[in-house]
Amino acid sequence: MKRGRPGFLLPTSTLILLLLCAAGVLVFALIVILPARQLEAELEADIAGLKARLEEQRVLHPVFLNLLEKSKAPADPRLNPAARVRLARGEIAALPRTLAEIAAAHGLTVREIAPDVNTLTDASHRFLVRVSLSGRFLDFRGFLLAAASLGYFEGFEEIEVRASEGGEELNIKMWLARE
Repeated sequence: MKRGRPGFLLPTSTLILLLLCAAGVLVFALIVILPARQLEAELEADIAGLKARLEEQRVLHPVFLNLLEKSKAPADPRLNPAARVRLARGEIAALPRTLAEIAAAHGLTVREIAPDVNTLTDASHRFLVRVSLSGRFLDFRGFLLAAASLGYFEGFEEIEVRASEGGEELNIKMWLARE
């Protein structure tokens, strides 16, 4: 048997094969095992997140059922959609006064009521009114319900509440039906 250099126990070809096998194991570990461990860590994190969401859903389920039951309650009789009418063109001028009276009845101060002139000229039979009020936050609900109970009310497009020094400010864009 031919020996490699003096002092070595293994022949040169065996040493080369041993180094090639070690390099192959190292490459296999770098290509397969390390990415698999990273994937495993990501999957464990995903599983932990899903378990947390599942527990959250389990806790919130009774609240959801309670809210679902409340949503099935009969609607406010003032919001009867069968009693809808269209506002005549001559009555549009009196609309700011009507909305101001509703606001005063709920303890709110009118800052501005402005029908959008551009929506009065289109053929949609609807027009937009911008209302700006100030007052206590708890009084806004009554105003919104009273405004929604108007026979020519179509819907709210935007409701914005901001805090200010004297209370809160409420800005509303609402659609009303017209002839």
